[in-house]
Order: sequence, then structure tokens, then C-alpha cells
Amino acid sequence: MTKKLLRVLRWATKTTHPAEFHYSPDLNPAEQRALLRRNYLLLMTGQAALGLIGPDILAIAVEPRPDEVVLHIAASTDNDALQEDLKDIVGDLDAFLASGPERLTPISTQIHVGSADTSWSGRSHALLYLAKPEPEPPIHNS
Repeated sequence: MTKKLLRVLRWATKTTHPAEFHYSPDLNPAEQRALLRRNYLLLMTGQAALGLIGPDILAIAVEPRPDEVVLHIAASTDNDALQEDLKDIVGDLDAFLASGPERLTPISTQIHVGSADTSWSGRSHALLYLAKPEPEPPIHNS
């Protein structure tokens, strides 16, 4: 990079929020903050869920409400292993958020037993994880 370009970049990053480079220019500041918060919560939830998404979890979505964060879970079954995984994910997420702007925000979970189709409340929120569907067994013609 040339020195002039580096100077311009340094100046631009001092006077412009990074969201203004990546989001639509038609967004107002409140909409930009909402997107930044959603993306931050998605990233932190992804970090918290690493290694904890068991075979019963079919999908995870994050809903950033003004007064809480809701993790929407679609699961094949609700059992002790799933509850333990979700407890660990929420605990890790709480630890990740402890030093940031969301440190006082409560985290809750909503479990939907069934597929992540349109009946799942998480479909209308930021999707973090969606399991691959099980392949159909081959049809054998006799």
C-alpha cells in the first residue's frame, strides 16, 4: 500500500464507525447498533457452542431482545444430555459476555422438539447452526 492510501485509511477509521463500511448506507444509527449487537451475540454464541452441539441439536438461532438474549433450539428430543449441553452453552456464553456491553443481559433458551421448519420459532431470528438433514435411505426395487 502506498503511504497516501495508508494515511487515508487511518483518517477514515478514526472518523467513521466500521459498520458504516460494511452495512447499507440507508441504515440509521439505531439499525446499525442493532445489527452490530446481533452479530456480536451470534459470534459469542458460536464460540460458546463450539464442541457442545450434540447429535440431538438440529438448529440454533439467536434472538437479541432488548432485555435478554434468547437461544432458540430445535432438537430431535429433550433429554438430560441436551439439557446439560444447553446449560454449558449458556454458561460459556455468559462468561464470554461478562467483560463486554452485554455483561448484565440475561440469557434464556427456548427448546422446540421437532425439525427446524417453519413451525420453529427460531426461523425468524439469526440462524447460527443448522444440522444437515439425514439422507433418505435408498429405494431398492425388487
